[in-house]
Amino acid sequence: MTNSPFSPWKKLPDLAPSHIEAARRVKVLFSGDLERDIICNPFFFGKEKNLLRAQIARITHSTVLVPAGSYRLNEENDREIDEFVPEEDSKVEPLPSTTQAADSNAWVHFNPCILNNCRTVHSDPPEDNGEEGYDPEEAKKAIEKADPFEPRLKSICGDSKIKMGGKTMQSPWVVRLVGDQSEYLTESGKVVCHGVVVVRSLVWPGSFTLY
Repeated sequence: MTNSPFSPWKKLPDLAPSHIEAARRVKVLFSGDLERDIICNPFFFGKEKNLLRAQIARITHSTVLVPAGSYRLNEENDREIDEFVPEEDSKVEPLPSTTQAADSNAWVHFNPCILNNCRTVHSDPPEDNGEEGYDPEEAKKAIEKADPFEPRLKSICGDSKIKMGGKTMQSPWVVRLVGDQSEYLTESGKVVCHGVVVVRSLVWPGSFTLY
């Protein structure tokens, strides 16, 4: 992190789940002083650098998007994803055209979501808690049921709507095709568009995905 291109870079500290939990509950303006104490209610046990690191994690796990079809779920573990590589004889295009990308359905989340426990995975239950009939596998299932995972590569169309003034509810994403929206046929027979697709987050203003 740096406040200026001419200043030295500083590495932010490792993230603690308690910082994520606190960051979800407070609203603070950053000053640029990484060692500043955060004075707020509820109390934040950390410096500005800790809160900044927590907010960066929340933003990246919520707003990093990829075109639908460019990745696919791992066959053995649906919590992992693999890059989609079409076979040599396949005519499937892994990436949408610019015009196709101007649709909300063309975008999915890349990073795993942060759970209610402020982590991206659940903590393993103890092998033995001293109770008769205790089964760690059943305990793990109960933990996951109480705090379920969001599906990997989830479409942004499935995100919860947000309130935008009064009782109006709308999608947390705005997808626009800007610039030259015309399509042109190249000499090779491929249709191209020189416009740019902009995907903007309304939950995290300033977060954009360009295509």
